[in-house]
Amino acid sequence: MARKRKSYDSEIVNIRAFYLKLLQKIWIIPVALVVGAVIGGLLYYLTNVVYGPARKYESTSTLYIDFAYDENKGTQVDYYNAFTWNILLKTDELSDVIETNLRKAGITEAEISKEEAIASLNLDIPSDVRVMLLTAENTDIRLCSVLMDAANKALVSYGETNKAFEQIKVLGVKDPKLQVKADKLKTAAALGAVCMLVFSVLVLLMLEAMDDAIYVPEDAEKRYQLPVMGVMTSAGKEEPTYFRNEILSVFKSYASETKKVAVFSVDDKNGPETAKAEAERLSEILGSMEEKKNIEFIPLTVPGNDPESAEKVKTMDGAILMIAHRKRNGAMTEHLISMLKKLGCPVDGIVLTNVDDRFLKRYLGL
Repeated sequence: MARKRKSYDSEIVNIRAFYLKLLQKIWIIPVALVVGAVIGGLLYYLTNVVYGPARKYESTSTLYIDFAYDENKGTQVDYYNAFTWNILLKTDELSDVIETNLRKAGITEAEISKEEAIASLNLDIPSDVRVMLLTAENTDIRLCSVLMDAANKALVSYGETNKAFEQIKVLGVKDPKLQVKADKLKTAAALGAVCMLVFSVLVLLMLEAMDDAIYVPEDAEKRYQLPVMGVMTSAGKEEPTYFRNEILSVFKSYASETKKVAVFSVDDKNGPETAKAEAERLSEILGSMEEKKNIEFIPLTVPGNDPESAEKVKTMDGAILMIAHRKRNGAMTEHLISMLKKLGCPVDGIVLTNVDDRFLKRYLGL
């Protein structure tokens, strides 16, 4: 029974290579934290300072309520709480008086309407129902002060006319001051940093899931069921002794017979330029090896990009695939192997090119 070949989308993750790749991208974490903090802080600054609502002035006054005696209950009136007072504030009995006081003070409808004035006021009963706090707020310090005065006069007048009270008197008024807003810039920056970190991790995991590149020779052999004949660093760089010795050993055995070998690079789109460069690099590494004379390297464009290449490959004794190390071309490599088999050209092996020798040395523990 034929063994099913593993493809790049169903292979087991090489944990050692995965963590080595992760270590090379560890710099993304501090960068993500800094970028996220800057974005979070900038958004907070823009929404709360540059384009945020104008800061308001706030004035408070303390009023004392002297409740009348309720003959039915035999006690003083005690059912006025903060909710009741804020409802009463919106009734015509109080709101009309506040509006009248504002107009008497020279505040026009255009400056503040009756509805806006009432919405700017708040009554609260902290604990004792006889003590009430009135808060007035406005972006204009003068309006804030006049509004407070108009509301206080209206409440004092209300205490004189309503039978539930003996009187309502003002104990004290604080001058308008700018509202103190909690500075949450640091919190926004921290939140932005965390969000960007999570986003970056998710993106990295998604990219890793889609990564079909080859990082380790053994992974290529498991994936394509083809031998990796060696690894090569980029042109102009000295080939590490360890990797040179390995590729020489493999090719001595491979070149024991005379062969015409097609050299393919999946990166070639318009011609065999990459295949030519990699074949020259391979010849350079093999150097004056005696067995090299038995091999004729013939760079070809992948069949899909050159119909003539499909005819030429039928005359070859085999093919070698040049696969760029860490480049995401696994799907195309899979397709090329399948195509060469259909054309009757056996694929003898793979050579990893432009290898990051430091990565492989760390992986192998060299």
